[in-house]
Amino acid sequence: MNMDGTLTEEEQLISDSFRAYCEKAVRPAQEEWNRERKFPREIMKDISELVLPATVAGHDSRGPSESSIGLISELMGRYEFPVPGFLTMHFAKMLPLVADEEVREKYLGRYLKGDLVICGAFTEPGAGSDSAAISTSAVGRNGRFIVNGEKAFVSSPVMADAHIISLRTGEMDMERPHRGVSLLLVDVRTDGVEPYGMEHMATVFNGDFGGIRFNDAEVPCGNIIGSQGKGFVTLMEVLNTQRVHVALYSIGIAEQAIEEAIEYARIRKTFGQPISRHEAISFRLAESWTKLQASRLLAFRALALQENGKENSAECAAVKWYGCEAAFEAAGNALQTLGASGYVTSSAMERRFRATRGFLIGDGTPDIQKMIISRRLFGREFSP
Repeated sequence: MNMDGTLTEEEQLISDSFRAYCEKAVRPAQEEWNRERKFPREIMKDISELVLPATVAGHDSRGPSESSIGLISELMGRYEFPVPGFLTMHFAKMLPLVADEEVREKYLGRYLKGDLVICGAFTEPGAGSDSAAISTSAVGRNGRFIVNGEKAFVSSPVMADAHIISLRTGEMDMERPHRGVSLLLVDVRTDGVEPYGMEHMATVFNGDFGGIRFNDAEVPCGNIIGSQGKGFVTLMEVLNTQRVHVALYSIGIAEQAIEEAIEYARIRKTFGQPISRHEAISFRLAESWTKLQASRLLAFRALALQENGKENSAECAAVKWYGCEAAFEAAGNALQTLGASGYVTSSAMERRFRATRGFLIGDGTPDIQKMIISRRLFGREFSP
């Protein structure tokens, strides 16, 4: 992306191609997906050549930049691309780190063919933002890990083919609780693995949220991701960038909502004139548009820093906090513009309002992001 915010020729081609696909295959199917509440798995095959290879770091060196993938994340939000597919695209970045070559190539092959849905399971009933405080554990025995524990508030556990989970493979060091945490790739068909749905959550598809129980589940040690006992560092590195893409997805949702609210405000009349002539409405939408533009630029700056090998943890945290808050505020303002007609379950505005609120919780709350920023500004010694 150029300094003036315009796209390079390659980025423009990627953006145009994916937008054309969404116009043809995603937008017309939205109503059916929402009615049936069933995740359309075929959508992964649709994007298997267009998008997926570029997301697997080191697997396709000719692939687009992280900023180009950011454009895709933003467009996915604009078109409300099914979230399980969006998250799979980013969790797959950990597949090249699977220790066993045969396992690694098996799952990479399935992913690149559009035949794999992945969920990341890091939250537990008693451990959310504190990722190092997990209690799910694994004991090594005869080349396998025996896994026990439970993950909660997980995205797509029921519809996923594989779970990437955090667990403790060593004793907890109270001084450094992140030590001994590992990441493990677990096939859903493994005996002792029980995914479950939480249907009382605000979701689009059946099984969108839920948890996973592990009862003496045996997983080959070769399924470890990265180095045993050092999974927390790997997870934080992955989540650092993923937070930017989550924010861009949320920003994309809000951008579409604001554009539709602007069109509505032009044609809806009160007291003999379009409601856009009322400052209370036009200024509110103008403020939201401005905050989204600022958030978007901050997001692509964070990705550019990564591409150039620069430290960007504070920038990524700022995008996740400010961008998602701006998106939620914008979605609320767009809904308010439509009034009662936007506040019914059949309205896209109501759906977008719920979605943007959810992104303020997942992948790190605003409070966690502010703590990350504070530590960068003041140092750990002088930070919360």
